[in-house]
Amino acid sequence: MPTATYLKRDKVQTIEQGVTTLYLKLTVGSTGAVSSSSGYGLTSFTRESTGEYTILLDRKYKKLLACVPTIIQGTTQGLSFVVDTDSIASAGSVRVAFSVDAAATDPSSGTIILFALTVADTGLTGGVS
Repeated sequence: MPTATYLKRDKVQTIEQGVTTLYLKLTVGSTGAVSSSSGYGLTSFTRESTGEYTILLDRKYKKLLACVPTIIQGTTQGLSFVVDTDSIASAGSVRVAFSVDAAATDPSSGTIILFALTVADTGLTGGVS
């Protein structure tokens, strides 16, 4: 009778616990100003300087796991995005920056940016076997 060989698998898988994703919307007005913003858990979006915005949440979270923007109706070509400062645990805020060819750049007027912020709420980790 033929025998089957099975791959040995790691029995413990570490996962993040207490994960929450916040969905936020920013509409950019003229000269990069915040025209409107919305989202559950959002206190404000503030333009700090050319291409830099602070997202202030209504509370602190243990840590930031991801910040993913989706740009809609933008006409600025080659716009890139970085999380400039992660202060989610100390101040409940995240500063994001937009640029074109490494030069700080405001998104064009009328641009809508949808953010998915994924945060760890408890900071606990656990394993499954």
